[in-house]
Amino acid sequence: MTCIVAYDIEDDKIRGRLARYLEKKGTRLQKSVFAVDVERHVFRKFTRQIEGIAGKEGKVAIFRLCIGCRRNAIKIDEEGSIFFVV
Repeated sequence: MTCIVAYDIEDDKIRGRLARYLEKKGTRLQKSVFAVDVERHVFRKFTRQIEGIAGKEGKVAIFRLCIGCRRNAIKIDEEGSIFFVV
């Protein structure tokens, strides 16, 4: 399944750790927004890892996209090119 992960974390160290973790797992859409493909059976582990990194610092939101939403998810890059997110 595809998830959108967005965060607002003030602490540079924690924010950097979370960004590096998410860069390994998915595609950066904005500075603090990522699209990540996660297998259903490891989704809980994925969220626990994010909790372990972020702790109680800041806010993290994880949105699971249904198949229909995923098919319609597009991004327009800086050059004006339109492409599907995942």
